[in-house]
Amino acid sequence: EGIFELEYLDLEIGRCRILEPVKVKMVVAKTKEGFTVGGFVKTALEHPCTRCLKPVRLEINGVVEALYLPKNLASFKREKRLETLKNVIYYTGNIVDLSERIIEAIVVEIPQKVLCKPDCKGLCPYCGIDLNEHPDHVCDKISQESDIDPRFSVLMNLKKNEEEG
Repeated sequence: EGIFELEYLDLEIGRCRILEPVKVKMVVAKTKEGFTVGGFVKTALEHPCTRCLKPVRLEINGVVEALYLPKNLASFKREKRLETLKNVIYYTGNIVDLSERIIEAIVVEIPQKVLCKPDCKGLCPYCGIDLNEHPDHVCDKISQESDIDPRFSVLMNLKKNEEEG
């Protein structure tokens, strides 16, 4: 049981700020071949909304489960029991760093689509104005025909004809 020191978490979408200390509670048990690690990770982090990029607070309650085996066992024929386990990690030496398992437990708990609110309208794709703050926004750039893909010009003509009568 303890606190894992982590200020930021670097992800594919960018850097997320850790808002609360990462509390870790782990149990390590020796097995015939190696040892198992199980436990819980609790923290809160700041992640950008997928649509409008506003910071969103995420409460994280992750689980750590892993079976550690000595590297020399990796070359032997695997038992069926081990093949069913998804988190088998091979190690060398006498010291095992559990930080990757802790970070993994946090990352797995982050939703694929983080939203500040379920009906977030996002940003205008043309000028970047937050549509949540300006719901009646009509972008000037949309009306510029030069910005329209020429393949869709036929559709613009249909729209004009419909408006004219």
